[in-house]
Amino acid sequence: MKKILIIEDESIISFGYQLQLERMGFEVSGRASSSAEAEELLKEVNPDAIMMDIYLKGEKNGLELAREIRRTDRMPIIFLTASSRPEIMDGIRKLDHCHYLQKPIDPDGLNQVLYGIMEGNA
Repeated sequence: MKKILIIEDESIISFGYQLQLERMGFEVSGRASSSAEAEELLKEVNPDAIMMDIYLKGEKNGLELAREIRRTDRMPIIFLTASSRPEIMDGIRKLDHCHYLQKPIDPDGLNQVLYGIMEGNA
């Protein structure tokens, strides 16, 4: 079973993602609402992929956290964002093995991206 780490500042949204992922057959290895909490979880769990919001609680946003993760790991990251600001989209495009889905998240789109990543097709 593939493990996904959810990094989302809104706990109710994070929980909804967890339920959705579990229905799709994935295991949620943890949920974090801030960059600091995510960094601690990453030391403890070994996810196969990360689903992350751009805006997080704490000092770093999702793009900054992804850049740090990229220094040591190439696991796929799926950004979940309601923003379409050019600087956000450019930041995502500059990171390897990153994808994004526009909020609100379409379950079929999420399913397609996740299975594509897990099978090495995305």
